[in-house]
Amino acid sequence: MTNYLKIDHEKKLLIKDRTFEKNASIVGSAEYQMLEQARKDYPDYDVIRRKIKKSKNKKETYAGLTYKYIEEYIESHENAENYKTVLAEYEELKLISKCHQKGKRYPTIKKWFLEKYPAVKNYGMENAA
Repeated sequence: MTNYLKIDHEKKLLIKDRTFEKNASIVGSAEYQMLEQARKDYPDYDVIRRKIKKSKNKKETYAGLTYKYIEEYIESHENAENYKTVLAEYEELKLISKCHQKGKRYPTIKKWFLEKYPAVKNYGMENAA
């Protein structure tokens, strides 16, 4: 993904993404020069940072569910016989995922993990009900 400065003529806005904004704060950078040029070209336009739209359908997030956490969970919750099998399955998924685009790697492994260990997915749900 590249940094950008988008011009919205209808709303009279110069819209920058977060990385562009960060780089534009460095005097002399390419982003700084582009922003200054856009301000000169469109002096009555407001400069804003783009906001990412959040999905209303997204029910649950798992901020702490990292690859390291998954590995530690498997190690601590599998018995000695199953540990190697499950860990091999997990490592195989990670290996296969490397040939896919980055946006699909983690969600696939997360889905596998949560299906295999529903206790993690349902943690705290009995108290919420």
